[in-house]
Amino acid sequence: MPKSYSPEYIEAINEVGMYDNLGIVMARVCIKANIPIKLVAKFFGVSRMTVHTWFRGGPIRSGRVPLINAFLSIIEEDTAKGVLPLADFSSARRYMRNLIEEKESA
Repeated sequence: MPKSYSPEYIEAINEVGMYDNLGIVMARVCIKANIPIKLVAKFFGVSRMTVHTWFRGGPIRSGRVPLINAFLSIIEEDTAKGVLPLADFSSARRYMRNLIEEKESA
């Protein structure tokens, strides 16, 4: 069972002043939506460590930027609709599985 975001982790992400950094933006959106790092990593086909690096403002390859922007748009839309935040890991897994299936069928 993946860990949820700790209060210390959330505080560290919120204290980072880079509001225009794509990774930081993605971190804040995923925390708000309660989407675990493990599932974000699976969606993008990268390691959890890579997602941690992104979430802390690390470099993101330019080829991934369009997919990340699309992902953020979906998450923000679903948050506005009230679909997110997710209540628990099993609902997060179902939600992300649906996104992966949609990505693969596109």
